Amino acid sequence: MKKSDLYGIIGSALFCGIVLLLLFLIVMPGTRTPEDEGIIVSFGDSFEGGGQNPATSVQAPKTVEATATPVRPNVPENKPAPQPPTEEPVLTQEDESLQLARIEEEKKKKEQQELERKKREEEERLAEQKRLEEEQRLAEERRIAEQRKREQEAIERANALGSMFGTGSSTEGSGANVGETQQGNPVGKGSSDGNSWSLDGRALIGKLITPTYNNNVEGVITVTIRVDENGSVTSASIGTPTTISDAETRKATLEAARKTKFSAGRNIAAGTITYNFKLK
Repeated sequence: MKKSDLYGIIGSALFCGIVLLLLFLIVMPGTRTPEDEGIIVSFGDSFEGGGQNPATSVQAPKTVEATATPVRPNVPENKPAPQPPTEEPVLTQEDESLQLARIEEEKKKKEQQELERKKREEEERLAEQKRLEEEQRLAEERRIAEQRKREQEAIERANALGSMFGTGSSTEGSGANVGETQQGNPVGKGSSDGNSWSLDGRALIGKLITPTYNNNVEGVITVTIRVDENGSVTSASIGTPTTISDAETRKATLEAARKTKFSAGRNIAAGTITYNFKLK
């Protein structure tokens, strides 16, 4: 046999031996199944058995497995101390009554707040309405005052013209007397049945209509009038001086003034009719 073949056989044998050794040392231990430790079966706290001959009756503790496991003493585990049960509050009938009373109180409080809110809104609305009414009243008073001022200026101009064209010492102007009626002159001033009138540039047609009233009153009511081009009274309102406050008498006076007829003219004329009332 050649040396080279001998060396090859020896090298192969060594290599295989090394591989087997590595498999035995590394791979085989990992594939071993761990053995069970077994179950300890104790027959008492003493190794001495019971019976009539204690000397021959001693037996070793039997175990299921051949491998014995040291016996561990029964040491009580450190268990946590039992906690006392927590007492939950018991809802009694008295607590329910208090809760219902609290809910009812909150409900009443909300209702009271809502009522107060509505009351404030109503007060604000009434205040705003009162303010608007006051503004309207002041505006109406200013309008009436301006209208009366213009009418008074027209009356004063008519009176001035009447005094310029009047005859004799009479302040009522000249005219034809028919019964108790005195026909006014064309400059616009005259009297009839104890009442007087003044209208710029117009004459009275017929006589002044006497108011029909039932109350026993005495005094003076002045009616401010406006007359159109045809001589009809288009508006009438209480003017000054006026000393009677009776509403029925004032209404009758305004109705009588609206029925009065004057002569026609080119423009709208403003004037007054003064009614004198005496006790019946």
